[in-house]
Amino acid sequence: MPSNAITLTPSASGHAFTRNPLWLSMPGAGQRVFSIYGQGYTSEHPAYTGEVTAPAVINLAEFLEAIIPAIGDPGEQGAIISYGLQDGTVTIAVDDGSQEPTTMQIIAHQGGVSKQNYRKLIQANTDIFAARFLNPACNFFLTTRTHDWRLNIKETELYPLVFFYPERGALAVRDIVSGYTVNVPAVNNNVDYHGKLCSLDLKAARNYFLGQCGVIASAFDVLFDEEPAARIAIQEARPQRERYRLKFRNSFGAFECVELTGNAQVEPVFNGDQEEQKYRRYMADIDDFATERQREEVTTVINVSTGYKTNEELRFILDAIASDEIYLLDVASDPIKVIVTAEELTYDHRPNGPQAFNLKITPVDGDTCITQELVGGAVTSRGGVFSEEFSEEFD
Repeated sequence: MPSNAITLTPSASGHAFTRNPLWLSMPGAGQRVFSIYGQGYTSEHPAYTGEVTAPAVINLAEFLEAIIPAIGDPGEQGAIISYGLQDGTVTIAVDDGSQEPTTMQIIAHQGGVSKQNYRKLIQANTDIFAARFLNPACNFFLTTRTHDWRLNIKETELYPLVFFYPERGALAVRDIVSGYTVNVPAVNNNVDYHGKLCSLDLKAARNYFLGQCGVIASAFDVLFDEEPAARIAIQEARPQRERYRLKFRNSFGAFECVELTGNAQVEPVFNGDQEEQKYRRYMADIDDFATERQREEVTTVINVSTGYKTNEELRFILDAIASDEIYLLDVASDPIKVIVTAEELTYDHRPNGPQAFNLKITPVDGDTCITQELVGGAVTSRGGVFSEEFSEEFD
């Protein structure tokens, strides 16, 4: 590559995270105008335009963070694979005024790796996408549970695993015990999703093996062109008196679930200064003033222990606490968006056994109107004796 070439670093894979540096290097001398477009913006109306004096190096990460959508939530749709979660392609154009602008494309994703990981990957002249996520010979799922090719997930924490379908070839999931295999095609409705973000739902895969093959699968090999890429073991969850789950965006921007097994204590917290909300109203019947107040806003805070976790699970919990989008499941009929904080985040580096954290879970919405929760989004009527599946003769 010529020494005066305009470059993006790191770009070993053509992908980049928005929370790690992405350097645009513009050598030479003179004025340079760079612009960023895509995601609804055009070259005539870019998302951002800037002018610098070369030589210059610009970190584009914050610009990309502002325009790249978050990875879609695949949800639990009952299909083994869900397709096309996100397309984060953007174009960077650099114009020196003397010729056609130099343009480069990058596929960006909200998320990032730790600084330690970033430095190690840069030293190896690669990035996390080329080294792992686009590498069909390893654990290519966007999970922060582990970097290892073996992935252990509790059955209560199952949630679709996001991944980039390899650029070529085909994926399959095989039950290790029985040897039964289900293919996970890259083509859906005549659209080729090679290289695109998809998700693998292990609950749906287990249902398939149970219904079609008569086996309860708990250990899978994920195969690429019939060669093992990763192994997933589903662990039995121990019986617990209480169990809740947090669904959160991990550091890579994909949703995952973690269970909490401690006793939950509910603490209604009234927000605001009660004295400031009081006011005096004139009462004509007594020719005097009476004290009244505005209706108070209340937030229902939940204090709960994580339950005992291994060191690896504790780091996963830390990723959940740091997340910018968290939902509390299994408390109400619908997920509750929350902010999670922890008390006394201290644990032994070399523990003798599992350890636990105490978490404070605060819904993002306070409310001044406190009513009973609607189930299913509608007010229920008395109804008939039988469900809707029966004919009207049974009503």
